[in-house]
Amino acid sequence: MRTRRLTTAAAALTGAALILSACSGGGNEGGGDGTGEVQPLTIHANSANTYQRNFNPFSASVLHGARGYIYEPLVASSPQMDEPVPWLAESVEFNDDGTMMTYTLRDGVTWSDGEDFTAEDVAFTFNLFVDEPATNLAALDVVEARATDDLTVEIDFSEPMFAFEHAVGNTLIVPEHIWADVEDPMEDTNEDPVGTGPFLLEDFSQQLYTMTKNEDYWAADEVQVEQLRYPANTDQTFTTSLQSGEIDWSGGFVANVEDIFVAQDPDNRGYWYPGGGLVSLTPNTQEAPFDDPQLREALSLAMDREQISEVAMQGYTPPAHPTGLPMPAYESSLSAEYADAAYSRDVEAANDLLDEAGYEMGADGVRTTPDGEPMSYPLEIPSDWVDWVTISQLLVEQFAEVGIEITPQGVSFDSWVETRNSGSFDLTISATAIGQSPFDMYRSMMSSEYASDGAVRQNFSRFYDDAADAALDDYAATADEAEQQAALDTLEQIFVEELPLVPMIQSPNWFQYNTEHWEGFPNEDDPYAFGAPFQNPDIMIVLRHLTPAQ
Repeated sequence: MRTRRLTTAAAALTGAALILSACSGGGNEGGGDGTGEVQPLTIHANSANTYQRNFNPFSASVLHGARGYIYEPLVASSPQMDEPVPWLAESVEFNDDGTMMTYTLRDGVTWSDGEDFTAEDVAFTFNLFVDEPATNLAALDVVEARATDDLTVEIDFSEPMFAFEHAVGNTLIVPEHIWADVEDPMEDTNEDPVGTGPFLLEDFSQQLYTMTKNEDYWAADEVQVEQLRYPANTDQTFTTSLQSGEIDWSGGFVANVEDIFVAQDPDNRGYWYPGGGLVSLTPNTQEAPFDDPQLREALSLAMDREQISEVAMQGYTPPAHPTGLPMPAYESSLSAEYADAAYSRDVEAANDLLDEAGYEMGADGVRTTPDGEPMSYPLEIPSDWVDWVTISQLLVEQFAEVGIEITPQGVSFDSWVETRNSGSFDLTISATAIGQSPFDMYRSMMSSEYASDGAVRQNFSRFYDDAADAALDDYAATADEAEQQAALDTLEQIFVEELPLVPMIQSPNWFQYNTEHWEGFPNEDDPYAFGAPFQNPDIMIVLRHLTPAQ
């Protein structure tokens, strides 16, 4: 059996926490306001006029903090972290073919109501995915889970899980003695949550909810924050609150962030927007003419990504890498062939390519397909996504130079999702999340497992390719890192050459911080985790790094 020991990472995290504590003076000394009192940590994780009380970790409407601060995973894994960090589990073993994972759990953990945390809780959670498939948010191929003793759980899967180790480890565990009596695990709002995490729900109102430190938490000594505050904010009040210094930790778009936010207190305020995904022009590759890779290449050549980055995104996030992989998280996964690759605009080359492929330029400046159809296409985007609206306007000008006419159409978010998922479009814009590994991203962009005559939940461009499927299978079937990288090399080549999507910019991981009261946030110089306060499990790692400001 293959065993992954996680205790070293745990020791490293604990050591880091102790060092930070020593440097800060620890405890209540220096609460950031000069009084010696530890200040609450005020967080903005999303814009909302009011809150509805929902702490169900399976729900799409769950309030922030429930995942990570109340309910915890077996192992904390993030592409921004160097190594997985043990959490409720201390080690994991695979059987030879990767279809069974055995977790050894941490001893001495209790639920916040005083009940012991055991392997039965873990088995219950994974079996819930079988009994109630909607709770299986990571779409894991679980067959059965069982506790072999109080601290050991075995989980059987229908497929090798080497490529999904991070997703399994990041699964949030719920208490069997509570959830076994829940009639509908997806609809229940879990108003009084019971978890293993470092915080307890303290007070709740539609305008503010607070969490207080769980003094019986299994790692209470590593958490110096004593209270979390989540005030409700609209987009407008968020910017105002951020500017006035009322928020310690936030994640949202801020226009002119240097002037609006940083300049008010440059010694304490900062931001960091690493790549958290990919934003792409998305062609429907199952429909002509966008089934033609030459046309997709011409669109790529005609695109001015630097302009999109600077104008639409105010320079906050750079042009995409040709492999589609976000940086810096996936820099080490780049094949040697593409390590130094970058896009450059070449309108002349784009026009030559279109001419050679038989797309004739009309007298009106709009090309026609070889079948004589005008190359004029609507481009639906959510009407209130200002950055995407600006991107679409820039694309109108850029593609006009190669004889392709697009007409942006602002629609509701729900309408855009329906169009995107159903494939009833020629061109749209879509975003791909960074996932837990490059495999996750390429699977979501190129796997034929998502093929459907109806709506799809990934691979919105509907790009299906036997070589891509084979490379994904090769990656998933092995735990050997060299073999996995070889599969990634193939996937990168297919992505660059076939352009299933036309990458535009990195999707930013929005994150602003104010160190007036709390220090230790990640940044470009110390990128130990993603900083966005909605990014789980990274928020758990960030919390343990925070110490009261001097």
